[in-house]
Amino acid sequence: MNRNHARIKRVRHSERGATATELAVLMPVLILLVVLPVQVGLWWHAKQAAETAAEEALDAAQVANATTADGQAGAHAILGQAGNLRNVSVDVNRSTDTVTVAVHGDLGFSILPGAWSVTARAVGPVERFIPEDER
Repeated sequence: MNRNHARIKRVRHSERGATATELAVLMPVLILLVVLPVQVGLWWHAKQAAETAAEEALDAAQVANATTADGQAGAHAILGQAGNLRNVSVDVNRSTDTVTVAVHGDLGFSILPGAWSVTARAVGPVERFIPEDER
């Protein structure tokens, strides 16, 4: 019985520090599993803000007598309230028939390293007045 007891004690003695080593290896993975959904949520919020700004710019620039500046002002009004984008560029192109808007920006706050950017596009026709007799 003493012999078995000594063998068990030797095995336990040789595993000393194993838990700390396992914890040191697993902790970065656990932290990543907690932080990654938060980072994706921040990116998703920025993507939604960019899409809303693009739609607002499209709505503002589609009006018959509107300009590209009206579209840019509409986008910046939304982006000023969203607060999750930086280095934002709003491109509004208006032809005689079509308005095209592109909003691009970087994530304003990032937990994980790397380039987290979003791009949103919106395209629609320019509104025009058609007299009733021509409809």
